[in-house]
Amino acid sequence: MDRYTRVLLIDDDEDEFVLHRDLLGEGTDGSYELDWIDNYENGLADLKRGAHDAYLIDYRLGERTGIDLLRSMQDVGLDRAMIILTGQTDDDVDRSAMELGASDYLVKGETGSAELVRAIRYAIERCRNVSRLRFQAEILRNVHDAVFYVTEDGIVRDWNEGAARIFCVSAEEAVGRSLMEICPHPGVHPFVRSIRPAVKKHGVAEEVIHCRLAKGGDVYVRAKATRLNLQGGEGYVFCASDITKEKRLEAEIVRISENEQRRIGQDIHDDLCSQLSGIGCMTKVLEQRLRGEHAEEAAMMGGITEMVAQAGTKAREIAKGLVPAVLETQGLVSALRELAAKRRELFGANCIASIREDEGIEAISDVISIQIYRIAQEALTNAVRHSDAELIELSLRLEDGCLDLKVRDNGKGMAREPVSSGLGLMTMRRRAEMIDAEFHIKSSPGAGTEISCRVPLKK
Repeated sequence: MDRYTRVLLIDDDEDEFVLHRDLLGEGTDGSYELDWIDNYENGLADLKRGAHDAYLIDYRLGERTGIDLLRSMQDVGLDRAMIILTGQTDDDVDRSAMELGASDYLVKGETGSAELVRAIRYAIERCRNVSRLRFQAEILRNVHDAVFYVTEDGIVRDWNEGAARIFCVSAEEAVGRSLMEICPHPGVHPFVRSIRPAVKKHGVAEEVIHCRLAKGGDVYVRAKATRLNLQGGEGYVFCASDITKEKRLEAEIVRISENEQRRIGQDIHDDLCSQLSGIGCMTKVLEQRLRGEHAEEAAMMGGITEMVAQAGTKAREIAKGLVPAVLETQGLVSALRELAAKRRELFGANCIASIREDEGIEAISDVISIQIYRIAQEALTNAVRHSDAELIELSLRLEDGCLDLKVRDNGKGMAREPVSSGLGLMTMRRRAEMIDAEFHIKSSPGAGTEISCRVPLKK
């Protein structure tokens, strides 16, 4: 050892001090130094100071006991390497000592030198480990983010201060209750739907979760879950950050973006298209005036007229893309059908819309309608441009309280992991998150691609 291991014996019998000093002196090369205190009060004071590496505590200390000493240390929350000494075996004393933080329990007269040294060494190591774990637990308890542990069936077993702050539920209220009850979700709870299966398959899961708090209000968290076996049972540790402000800001940015797109589209339609139409009329008149004596110039003017007409058509198409007027005037079903028809008209793609008439679809909120439309718009554009598909099918239906959008193609598919396949897919995924939708991509080389978005609707 690099230094002496300082041990304190708290015992009212001096003979016990001599006995244990001799036991520690046998075969230890003088590396243990034993001190002695003969009463409860001074022993407690030394324990609180922590002046020694380990403590041998007699069970009988006058009117008080070693168990009382252990209890006093537990009350002040101090960890020490403590070993209880008794004159005879007593299971109740043994059990109480262990529950109150003792590292070991030894019977006087039955303990040899090697056993005593080993007990002290293990007690010191155990105390270090307990202190380290307590320190880490204190950090986790007070960390700003939510850190909590749930069992395989979603029952909360540990809940830190961060979780209490984010979900407005104290540890006393949370422990023993279902995570789905504490953090209700508008649809199938992500813990059951995706997090638990993903952890079992990959060992980790990350997801944005929208919770409607029992005490009112909504909270969004970005959660990471990993598997942890605790006390013989399998469970999951969650680390979750509150991103409610970010989600609200994101929603506001999207709202402003949609309004700006609408304004730009309206300006293009009302101003630019009108000006191009006027220019087209003027060039047509000039073409007619030049036709008699200046045939060559008239032909050139006719070409300009045609180019202006094409520019006007293109501008109107851009305006419609920015402002899907049919979405506002006729609803989501008509807007998606027109979207598919425009893809057929512009790109010559065999794009069909398979949508059943349903009053429930037209009753969904404008926020959901706009995001579903934009996701469908991006998905169709990707399919037309990149899939080389012979058939692209867009479907929309209401089922089990959810709105299901699917865009399928029979094209070449994607060879790499679809999650990282481009900005368009990332944008669709973010739009889906904004409306609490499940978003999935299925694709493989030669087998086409399916993009699905499932939105739980409020009752």
